[in-house]
Amino acid sequence: MPLSRGTAEQGEERMAGDLNISAGELRASAGAADSLVTDLRPSLKKAVEDLTAASASFRDWSAGPRMEETADGWGTALGTLCDNLSQHAQGMRLLANGRDIMEQEVLDSFRGW
Repeated sequence: MPLSRGTAEQGEERMAGDLNISAGELRASAGAADSLVTDLRPSLKKAVEDLTAASASFRDWSAGPRMEETADGWGTALGTLCDNLSQHAQGMRLLANGRDIMEQEVLDSFRGW
């Protein structure tokens, strides 16, 4: 059953209006990103190694150099992907920590009023 226009607009308003993300959610997301990197890195490394080995096997064929270029390109792209995920995880932790510090400073400012 398709959503009516009013329902879709209401959903967009709710999403646009609710920008609050708890520090716990940020830390959980950071942990999920770290787990993803930990789980992906060995598989991605093996895939690139296998492609590199295949390119070596076919080095005398016209496909060999192209396979090597593909392995290099994918190796760089997948390594960058993992690095970016790690950086995003660190950024989410820093954001959560900064939020905790800010909230504590606000509480301290109003203490005793």
